[in-house]
This record gives sequence, structure tokens and C-alpha cells, in this order.
Amino acid sequence: MLWSKSLETGVAKIDEQHKELFRQVDILVDRNQANRVDSTLNFLKGYVAKHFADEEVLQKLSNYPKFVAHKKLHVDFTKTFKELYDQYQAAGNKLTVVLAINSAVIGWLKDHIMVHDKEFANYYISQNQGRR
Repeated sequence: MLWSKSLETGVAKIDEQHKELFRQVDILVDRNQANRVDSTLNFLKGYVAKHFADEEVLQKLSNYPKFVAHKKLHVDFTKTFKELYDQYQAAGNKLTVVLAINSAVIGWLKDHIMVHDKEFANYYISQNQGRR
């Protein structure tokens, strides 16, 4: 999954974290990195939680009117990721679960960034113009 400028939100902290999420998902997709799946999934589990928390802090600080709905998207994705992670841990054939994780994570990230994170970023930038 390649990062592209079209995914940038304009909020540096969020964009840097999104780039790292994409880099880590690429490791899951790369067959040459198959021996790193466990460590990558563990990293993603923690990093996604940190990223969501950081994003939610910015939303609270800027009084984002869609905070509750955006947070629910984060909660729902965290639940889905945990279910997939648990399936991976229990699976005999881990490859099929890794493919399901890739599909779920890639699809969700792209949609979430392009729609919800960009909407928040536009609001955040408009609220913080002129502030340093």
C-alpha cells in the first residue's frame, strides 16, 4: 500500500503517523517480510491506539463538532482489528488471516483518511489559522 500526496491532510503530526501506518502495512503485504508478521501486527495494534488517541486530543482541543462520531469510527476499527488479530493468533493457516487483515486495514485506512480525517483536518486548520 503506497502513500501518496492525495492522502495528506495538511496536519503534519497526523500525516507522519499515517505514513508510518502505511509503511507497517506494507511489511504485512511484502512476502519477503513474512517472518515479521507477528511483530508488525503487535506494532500496529499499539501504534493505531496511539495514533487514534493523538488525533482525538487534537479534535478535543479544537472542539471538533463531529468528535463523538469520529471517535466511534476509531472504536469500531479497533474492535475489528482486535478480532482479526485474535483470529490470526488462533489460526492454523495464518496466511488467509493476514490477507483478511491487509484487506480490512488498507480499505479502512484509505476511506477513513480520505473522508473523515481530511474533514477533521480542514476544520482543525481553519480553527488554528494564525495561531502558532
